[in-house]
Amino acid sequence: MKYAVIVAGGTSTRFGKDKLNEQLLGKSVLIHSVDVFKSCADVVIVVGQHVDGTLFAEGGATRFQSVLNGLQLIPADAHGLVAIHDGARPFITRKFVEELFSQASQFASAVPRLPVTDTLYQLNHLDQPVKVDRNMFFTVQTPQVFDIDKLRHAFAQANGDYTDESTLYSDTYGEVHFVDGLQTNKKLTYNGDLPQFKVGVGFDVHPFEEGNGVVLGGVTIPYDKKLKGHSDADALCHAICDAILSASGNKDIGHQFPDTDEKYRGADSTKLLKQCVDIAQKSGYEVVNVSAVVICQAPKISPYIDEMATRLSTILNVTPGCVNLSATTTEHLGALGNGDGIAVSATALLRRL
Repeated sequence: MKYAVIVAGGTSTRFGKDKLNEQLLGKSVLIHSVDVFKSCADVVIVVGQHVDGTLFAEGGATRFQSVLNGLQLIPADAHGLVAIHDGARPFITRKFVEELFSQASQFASAVPRLPVTDTLYQLNHLDQPVKVDRNMFFTVQTPQVFDIDKLRHAFAQANGDYTDESTLYSDTYGEVHFVDGLQTNKKLTYNGDLPQFKVGVGFDVHPFEEGNGVVLGGVTIPYDKKLKGHSDADALCHAICDAILSASGNKDIGHQFPDTDEKYRGADSTKLLKQCVDIAQKSGYEVVNVSAVVICQAPKISPYIDEMATRLSTILNVTPGCVNLSATTTEHLGALGNGDGIAVSATALLRRL
């Protein structure tokens, strides 16, 4: 049998808020960790938080006690392997976990380690920094996988507290089997440890109707038609709005500014775009850059690109060089090629605040 004990009872003091509930690609940090083990362990025990499809164990005052609480949920007559993992390491992969289980089945333990790549100093008895040889040091990660019986025995023999299971196991048996760690298997300790960038994509299309100019990016382009829409039909602003909303994890422009609401009739879309930037900021993100392509047969867009980029950059709070716009045609193919309207595809890169 393969068991997993996921430690999720910490207070996230250094992070500043509950890091295990932070969202990553649509689910929490903790669920990312749990889901990997659900796919390759027979039983998953979460210490400190209730998670569907897992067993719950109370968190302890220390990591040592929390892991012990989790181990006590494994039946006394159970044999096999158990993986101990920090819930705050959401970037673990199933392939890596399976390799650790395989290694532990041969050596009774498998602990991932990484070489130290930074310069290291050690404080001496006078509290003075002394440079040390980093090649003599390495760090360890979780999951750490052990033979259940041997790990239980190590906990029973423990005298004092331990910061992880590898030190306990080594003290008990005199050795531990190390394997190459995973560089991407980072532990979230500080807020800045979360991935800092997210990408969103937006698309919008509007047909032409009788009028006297097309509005794109807040700039009026002379033409014998205009774009039809509930607002000013600025397809460029709308596509960028959706890209920003998508990247920041918010619902699309149709949800934010429904065309059934009369207050948005004829609305200036640059103001809607500013609201989307504000929504993203409330979600903890700011715009880094935007790229968009305007697709139409006419009017000619290229003479107005610089003006549009400058106008949009002010709204997005970026420099004009961070707004990259281009225009293309469909070579007279389809509705756009027949001159029926304008479409815009936009991509936005956002950074966590």
